[in-house]
Amino acid sequence: MTVSTRNFAPIDFKTRFPALDGIRALAVTMVFIRHFGGGSHGGKVLQLINEIRQRGWMGVDLFFVLSGFLITGILFDTRNDSHFFKRFFARRSVRIFPVFYLVFAILLLLTPIFKYQWHWLHLTFFFYIGNFFANQDFSLYELLSANHPTFKANLGHLWSLFAEEQFYLLWPLAVWMVRDRVKLLWTASGFALLALALRCAMVLFSTPEIAERWIIRTLPFRMDTLLFGAVLALLLRGPHADFWQRRCKWLFLTAITLVSILVKFSPQYDSPWLLTVGLTLTAAASAGLIGMTLRTGSPAFRLFHLKPLRTLGKYSYGFYIYHALYEWAWIQFLVFLIKTSHSIAIAGIVSLALNFFVTFMISKISYDFFEVRFLRFKKHFEYDSEVTEHRHVFTTK
Repeated sequence: MTVSTRNFAPIDFKTRFPALDGIRALAVTMVFIRHFGGGSHGGKVLQLINEIRQRGWMGVDLFFVLSGFLITGILFDTRNDSHFFKRFFARRSVRIFPVFYLVFAILLLLTPIFKYQWHWLHLTFFFYIGNFFANQDFSLYELLSANHPTFKANLGHLWSLFAEEQFYLLWPLAVWMVRDRVKLLWTASGFALLALALRCAMVLFSTPEIAERWIIRTLPFRMDTLLFGAVLALLLRGPHADFWQRRCKWLFLTAITLVSILVKFSPQYDSPWLLTVGLTLTAAASAGLIGMTLRTGSPAFRLFHLKPLRTLGKYSYGFYIYHALYEWAWIQFLVFLIKTSHSIAIAGIVSLALNFFVTFMISKISYDFFEVRFLRFKKHFEYDSEVTEHRHVFTTK
């Protein structure tokens, strides 16, 4: 299906939008810079760069909205499929599980070398519910090494995978039960408002530390971020798809302006404003940006369709999982470079570039030689419409 640049026709899950890989690249780069791009101090320019870097956590929100958009599109378009749940969960499993469990397999194999100190509650990570337990005991997000402290493993970024997987388990049931597009729109909107209400209640009736932990890292408080993507997917499947797609630009500009104002006057990561309406506005801006990118030939499309961005986006899932595992080791490497070069700027540039390159290469090797072997199993779980039209969504290229 080709989307006209003049009239944006309703889409379906078989519509290919390669520029969305560019969106993935932006999201994962934001998160990477947030974790490793520190040290920008001094003049006004460097201070501005550092302030922007500190907002890199919004890359996770962009990932969430994109996931909600793509997953809801698949679920809605295949709601009448003869094996709705089986095919959806099978296809998700071959995409998500291999890398996730590979990481834990490697950590277990390295345990005799680094003497990793496992806790029995780490078992909850294997079932994608570890965020509920780690929120109460943050030490679970670190896997300490008894003899090589530099090589402690960081598991803190996995909370987003847990929340996303929990959404994948619950949302298909809602789509299957509601079915009607307009009613599903109202359902998604209602749950999104509920998430905002829950965040407001948490901020009002708990301490800032507890509020930040639970609001940021658990699905009930973050489901509106995923549901913003769901709403976008459903709007662009209706008769007024062109109307809604054209308004995505104004949604993005309005929301990103309000977010910028909010973080200017309430910059703390755990500020009540940011934890409540701030997350809603961030999700709205993300949805607007994704919607802008869908129109072939638009400035956003041309930007995110650039080959370097699409290439990084292709490997973004593995990149996200691998990039922060040995965060502390990379920080120690940066400290070493500062001591040897006697320059924070040179050390920072070298460390950041090398870290990015190594992480990208690991992600590429992981995808090309490991993940793709599992992705090929998707051909055994094709949806009815794919079989009928001989039009398959997945390719390894």
